[in-house]
Amino acid sequence: MRDGSTLAGIFVWVLLAGCQTLGPTALGVGRSAYNDVIARSGSEQTLGIIVRLRYADPIGLLAVSSVTAGLKFTADVKTEAGFGPRANYKGNLVPFAADIGYEDSPTISYTPVDGQAFLREWLMPVTMETLALVLQSAPESALIGLLIERMNGLRSAVNTTAEERAAFNRAVTLLAEFREQGMASWAEQSDNPGRYELILSDYAPAHITEAEELLRLLDVRGEPRRESTIRIPAIVGVRSGNFDGLAIQTRSVAELMRAAAASIDVPREHIEEHIVSASPGAGAVFATPAPILRILSSRNAPDRPNVAVQHRGWWYYIDDADLASKRTFLQIEMFFSMRLSQATRGTQATPLLTIPVK
Repeated sequence: MRDGSTLAGIFVWVLLAGCQTLGPTALGVGRSAYNDVIARSGSEQTLGIIVRLRYADPIGLLAVSSVTAGLKFTADVKTEAGFGPRANYKGNLVPFAADIGYEDSPTISYTPVDGQAFLREWLMPVTMETLALVLQSAPESALIGLLIERMNGLRSAVNTTAEERAAFNRAVTLLAEFREQGMASWAEQSDNPGRYELILSDYAPAHITEAEELLRLLDVRGEPRRESTIRIPAIVGVRSGNFDGLAIQTRSVAELMRAAAASIDVPREHIEEHIVSASPGAGAVFATPAPILRILSSRNAPDRPNVAVQHRGWWYYIDDADLASKRTFLQIEMFFSMRLSQATRGTQATPLLTIPVK
């Protein structure tokens, strides 16, 4: 009896010790795995929607609302005893052995996206608050050209002339360079909450000429040779006659996605069969001097995709070595996910699709 109590005590101790070890281990392994799968499936959903938009095919959306991990612990205990002469089993027995494991059985819940709520977010242009935050933290010229369609008289739409696009691209380049060098910042006005401004400073003496060129392109007042700091009010909208600032027209997520769809290298046979139309490419839509997004197609699974989906028997993907396309797609996906999140707020009453995974 004393030996049985001792073994039971050892078993309980090993089980508790194993739980203390397996719990953090399961969290460390499971959380990373779930994050990776959710991130990858989100990218695939975004790319799939872009591809379907190009083909004018119906789209559907499901948002992951919760992931519940159910851990099931198992334990096995084994002891061996010998009978007869000790010489027969000496050194061959395992007096006590324990084995502990766990099984993860997650439950994943999806929320169908409400059409009316998503349509509003889908068509809404990027707000000035979001634009200021993005351009302040990620001052890339490609990103500015991606989000902004017009700045005062500078336009980047499809129907603009080559001269207009060149002027727009030059202003975008100067804005990006000034921000990267700490000479430009996007901020909320201290004396007027909810209003934003573009601040130019510390440009003298080496960059006075570039500052003058930027102000001329944007058609705003300022004297860089006399002023150490120039504050330019910035709004989202159309410039009126008495507004001496920067009126910006931003793109909506719908425009970003449609422009991305224009960048797909669709199969020639689909064009010849009139399943899809030829396109000038995303560069023509975003008005950038070089392509900033390229989505390739292949009959077979690609060798090194960053993200890939199948549609109509073909693979569509972004090559992992195409850094420009990966950055552009990431930005589009972030804005799309933000709008999707906004559309699913307050939808607790919406039926959930819950799938237990064995």
